[in-house]
This record gives sequence, C-alpha cells and structure tokens, in this order.
Amino acid sequence: MFFMDYIEKIREKIKNPESVEILTEDLMWQHQGPLLWKADRFDGMPAFYPVYKYKEYYSYSPLALILHKNNLHLNPAAVKKLNLKEFILLGHDTPIDLDIERIGASHGFTREITDADNYCRMLVDAIKLDIAEIEKLNPGFVNVIMCGGKDSLNLLLLPWKNPVVAYSAEPNYPLVCEFVKANNLDIEVHRLEDSFDDDYLQEEIAELCCRLDTVHWRWGHHIKKISDQYSKKLIIWKGQMADAYFSPRWKTYIYPENEPRLFFCKVYKKLSPFLPMFLSVPFGHLISRMVEDTVWTKGAISQGDHMAFIRALTDTLVLSAYHGKNVQKVLSSVDLAKAVQKDVRMKIGEMLHGRPVIYPSHNPSPNLSVFREGAYKPEKFIALLKKHDVDIIAPKGVPGNGH
Repeated sequence: MFFMDYIEKIREKIKNPESVEILTEDLMWQHQGPLLWKADRFDGMPAFYPVYKYKEYYSYSPLALILHKNNLHLNPAAVKKLNLKEFILLGHDTPIDLDIERIGASHGFTREITDADNYCRMLVDAIKLDIAEIEKLNPGFVNVIMCGGKDSLNLLLLPWKNPVVAYSAEPNYPLVCEFVKANNLDIEVHRLEDSFDDDYLQEEIAELCCRLDTVHWRWGHHIKKISDQYSKKLIIWKGQMADAYFSPRWKTYIYPENEPRLFFCKVYKKLSPFLPMFLSVPFGHLISRMVEDTVWTKGAISQGDHMAFIRALTDTLVLSAYHGKNVQKVLSSVDLAKAVQKDVRMKIGEMLHGRPVIYPSHNPSPNLSVFREGAYKPEKFIALLKKHDVDIIAPKGVPGNGH
C-alpha cells in the first residue's frame, strides 16, 4: 500500500504540467519545481543534469514521463544489455523506453585555461557565484552537504549564507568529523546510514527505470528521512565528478574501459609526471578527448542521474556544486593536459579557506549496497508497472510482452 501511495502521488503531481513556451535547464534545476513540464521547445544542451523528453513533455524523471503516457515502450536492445553479466549502465543510445530521449551532449574542452593557479582561482570564483545564486533563489533553505573525500570536504569551506549541516557515511564519517575539527569549522556532522526498507526499495526500482546497477546508489532511504526532517526546506549538495576535473584521475577516466585504450591511459598516467611537456601534452590531449565523451556517456548517467533519482524520491532539490552554470564554463575551458598534471583540490581548498587546509590522510570507499543487488533487472521494473496498470508494449520474444 505504501508503494501504491508513491505511484499515485507521482500521478497526482503530473496531472497539470507546468506550461512554458521555452524550457531551460535553469528553470528545471535551480529550485524544486514541477515534476512535469510542457514546452514548445527546450533551449540548451545539458551536459550533466538529466532532462528527459517525450513529445512536448519534459521531466528530470523518466518514470514521470512513463506514467504520463501510461505505457512502457520496451526497448529490446536495453533488455539485452540489462541481462548481460557485466552490465554497468544503459547508455543514452539505449533507453529502457523507446519513446523517451535524454536531451544533452558532452560540454567538450576548449583548452583555453592552461595554468593551474589561474584555473583554481577561476573555479573558486565560479563556485561562489553559483552557490550564491542558488541560495538567493531558495531563501531559508538548509544546505545539507554529503561528505566523503576532498571534493565534498571542500564544499564545507564555501561562504554559505544559509545554515549548513554535513552528513557522512562509514567509513568516512569519523574522518569528516576530524576534518571539521582540524580546520575549526562550525558545522555539525551527522552519520548517514544505508538502511533497508522493502517498500522504499520498490520505490527505488520504479524510479531507477533500469538505468544502472544500483549497488552504487546508496543511502536513499535515510536521505528521504532527512528531507522530511527539514520539511523539504533543504538543498542536498554533492561534489560530483570533481576528481575527473581536478586530479590526475582524468588520465584514466574513460568509458568503456576497453583495452588497449585503458592500457595506454594507465601508461600515460604513470609516466606523464616524468615526461617533458612536448610529449606529455599531445598524449594528454588524446586522452582528454576520451574524457569529453566519458563525462557524458558515463558521468552524466552514473552521477548526474543519481541527482535526479534522489530528487524524485525525496521531493527535494539535489545539486552538485561542481555543475553550476559558472563552474561549467570554467570546466569546459580547461586544458587538462597542462593545468591538471597534479591534484589541484588542496589548492582550491586553500583558496576557499584563506589558509592551508588539513585533510584526512586517506579516503576509504564505502561498501556496495548488497540488498540492492539485481534491483535494476527489467523484470522487476516491468512487474511493478503492470501492478499499477501501466501498459507494456514489447516485441514478441522480449520479456514483458503483453499487457
């Protein structure tokens, strides 16, 4: 019954779509607005935050569009991919529903910014501008920052106007507490837990729409409780994909991780600190072109869609501080091969804090979510939709064929 309430709530939300002549990413992603929009056209090409389209209707949630048309036009290629043993995610070219498309493209790199110090200064200015604009548009909202490594810890150093609290899960929780204390920050840190609830898991299966293996998408149930605790007057912040822009991680950030490309990237990452610029830069440019593709084909799904996934489940705005419009302009202008041969995150933190920052000595990874294993399987999604009278349109021989 609890899950039925969730589906019916979505149906209620999308009964009267917000109508505009021109829809933009800012309209959809700067404050918590409608779940479903109707527009004559969409202006822009999002590189990170999801914007899904069905005819003249738009949403950050593919489930909202499926429920709007009340059918799932099942994609056989997606079902085949989902049943592979090595499944990671569905690409933009393989949606679970053939009627729904995601608008966007990679932002690319113009390579105008070649100096690390200049890059960091521009990033710090851009992040400050972006968070100030969001706070102005959402007055009185609490900033809830999800913390783990350096990328998100740096968010605690920003000049927030609205109240700030931090949440962190094991094994990083004590390290975040230590970071706050060591840098004399007046911020409360709370423990984030990945609790199991079967009714909530059904909501996740529905909202996921088979996009990827959810063992990586944790803590949703607790985040939903947090959003209720603040009566949804909060913004959840994350530091998504920063290591691909601010650290040598970019040198192996490619998808799919196929040989011999991956071998070439690993060799470059190992040797590049010792190579002269006339050798390291051209090879770095070859890899940065792969990174351009990866931020769209992988990052925009595994991390961008996670923002929309949590947003839909909690009815709360979820943002990445590294994907505001001003920061995106800086990121798309950097020459990674010249400006990011070394990790610049500590320099960014020092510029934000006004003095050197003390970071944890290590950044352990949390465990995968065991109870979410297999939650992405198409048969589970199809079964849920059928229970709620959503038609399944599928070719013969494809699981789910029939109504």
